[in-house]
Amino acid sequence: MKLTTQQWNTAATYIKTHARPIDQKIFSYFFEEGSKEEAIIELSRFQNADGGFGRSLEPDFRLDSSSPMATTVGLQFAKDLKLSASHPIVQKAMSYLHDTYDEQINGWHAVPEEVNSIPHAPWWHFDSDKGYCRVQTTWANPNAEIVGYFHLFHPEHPRLQEWTERAVTELKNLPHPIEMHDFLCYQRLLFEVKEETESNLYRILSSSVRKTVCTDPSRWNEYVAKPLQIASHPASPFYEALKAEVHMQLNVEIEAQHQKGYWHPSWSWFGQFDETWPVAEKEWRGILTLGMLRILKTYGRVEC
Repeated sequence: MKLTTQQWNTAATYIKTHARPIDQKIFSYFFEEGSKEEAIIELSRFQNADGGFGRSLEPDFRLDSSSPMATTVGLQFAKDLKLSASHPIVQKAMSYLHDTYDEQINGWHAVPEEVNSIPHAPWWHFDSDKGYCRVQTTWANPNAEIVGYFHLFHPEHPRLQEWTERAVTELKNLPHPIEMHDFLCYQRLLFEVKEETESNLYRILSSSVRKTVCTDPSRWNEYVAKPLQIASHPASPFYEALKAEVHMQLNVEIEAQHQKGYWHPSWSWFGQFDETWPVAEKEWRGILTLGMLRILKTYGRVEC
């Protein structure tokens, strides 16, 4: 099954009409020979003076000030755009992460406590008694991903070996199956390391992947780890383990596209901040639609 030309055009029109400017520029860059520099300019609008990213770059918390979590999203964009380690956006972001490392927790807080004062999804609520937000139940999220960006953009950091060893130890101690977000953070680290670290991470992650991923298509409309989140590209190290489910989901997603062209989030804010959730939902539709088009194109599932 392939996405028809009409379906593609409807999705493209949705992105150009309703998505955030950054997602519009990314779409143009990847699919229409658009300007990379224009996409970089849009990304820079989310970066604060301290080098971190904020300004609702992660739509589920509407925080203008910087956070390590939003900064990981910014660096995902930077990697997609193939920005070099010397690019000012990357240098400022890595400086921010260096400065916000917390010795007491041997890592980074996903979000600051001030997130509680702005509209946010319930899982981003900061528990002041525990000292972290509800989603940050393990060291992995977002710390493993952040360590990956130091490997990619700042490999000479004097503490990188220490942080990498900590990451491997933490992964070994995670319960199986590995929780979805923890898996994704470690997968992003896996992409940036080599040799023994790479083999150790891959061995542990591969032992959990078919249990982490929901392989039941009837549940793919729920908030679960889906095959294409883990194997978004046929070159993924986990593609072979999920091959049948990946191609099944590709068919499901082609059929699930909304008639207006978008793919929609499988979550909500469960009645919290009802006046703001529609804004975040609209942004997620643009993000998810762009992401799905990229995946479908990568797998050769587009007619045009």
